[in-house]
Amino acid sequence: MLEPWDEVVALQKERLLCAEDVQTIRDLCAKQHGTKHVVECTECWTRLLNRMRDRYLNTSTKEWFSGRRAFLQDLDTMFSQARAHELDLGAIEERITDEKKEWYRDRARSLGLHAATKSPTEAVALQRKLNDRTLTTDQLALELRVAFSDGTIRSEEAFNDFIDRLKMAKSPKARNDAYIDIFFQPSHDAAGAARVQKYINMVANGVPIADALNAMFNDRQSAKGDRDQRQELQKQLEELRRAKAAHEMSKAKKDKAQQDKAKVAASSSAQYKLPPCSVCEKDVDPQNFLSCPLCQILAEHYGLRNEPTIFCSQGCQDDGYEAHTRETHECAAGDECTLVADEDVEMNTGDQTMLTLCQECVETLETPSTFCSSRCFNLNFQRHREEVHLPGRQKAGFEVKDENQLVFDDEDKTKYGAKQIEDHIVTLHEAIAQWQQITGATVT
Repeated sequence: MLEPWDEVVALQKERLLCAEDVQTIRDLCAKQHGTKHVVECTECWTRLLNRMRDRYLNTSTKEWFSGRRAFLQDLDTMFSQARAHELDLGAIEERITDEKKEWYRDRARSLGLHAATKSPTEAVALQRKLNDRTLTTDQLALELRVAFSDGTIRSEEAFNDFIDRLKMAKSPKARNDAYIDIFFQPSHDAAGAARVQKYINMVANGVPIADALNAMFNDRQSAKGDRDQRQELQKQLEELRRAKAAHEMSKAKKDKAQQDKAKVAASSSAQYKLPPCSVCEKDVDPQNFLSCPLCQILAEHYGLRNEPTIFCSQGCQDDGYEAHTRETHECAAGDECTLVADEDVEMNTGDQTMLTLCQECVETLETPSTFCSSRCFNLNFQRHREEVHLPGRQKAGFEVKDENQLVFDDEDKTKYGAKQIEDHIVTLHEAIAQWQQITGATVT
């Protein structure tokens, strides 16, 4: 299937050729046969209709009407009727216009435009408009322009310039440069282009523009899901911190009943001195700060980090969280991570994508092995066990008999996996629940 802009280029080219041929037939008919209108000449009228018919039924290029079998059958019948003077060209043109409007609706619905909206509310509203058949195509086109216009450039003018550049492009690089200019607009929004440099590089290196845009939309949807989960975990952690502080304070009071409340409070404050903000490096308000949930659990629950990663505000968390995650919490599967190796993996599938800790690593081997999902851990279990567990056990000087927890391949006994991957993991949610139970906190 051609891209929409290639369809436009092909349409303009074929339409121009057809119009030129039709005009030539008219001119020759008037000159050679002395007719005022080509319809008066049976020979030339037939030639003209056949040329117009070939435009749709015998075209060598793939265009918007390609594959619309019922429409093409109707046109074939209508051209036959026109040759017999039973139908005029106006009816044929009206049929073509109506069909093109239907194609426009179908194409708009199939492009996945809702994925490019800025919020779920906008996505629902856009999908409702795409399905509303009471809207004329002109109204629908206007709605789409409004939905996706950011005010930086005039969309129609930009698209026409884009089409002209594609027509003149003599190399793949020239086409890719045109894609980058129209879709990412680096000359109009340098800051915005910098945020999507990853996808600009993909297009520049020859990745099809549709694949690059799909990757961008999928990453955007994943980021929305990650942020929702992060906020949910953040709420839990904030309540757990308050509950833990209260629990420790109560314990300190019981252990040191002879000290007054001021000394207890001072001791507690010193014990829980927080590190500075990991983004701006300013001191944080002990009563109002944010943290990386995974760092918090690794530090407070498992003792595998000296201190949690702290953000003084929502703005600092938004600016620094993704970079911190990439640098600090890379999936333990490395290059074999399913998010890298499996292009079809879906990001929003509930428990399958929950951050997962290797239970043996965090509880026994004192190694913060984290996987992006239980599925990823399961697919990489053998490599992780042989590269991390077995050397770790040997270094610690203890032996673990876990063969009964493995299932071996029927054809190749050197390959195996976990019989029940659930026996080897602790999800981040489960780790938080364990921390809650140990501290005696109650989270509502």
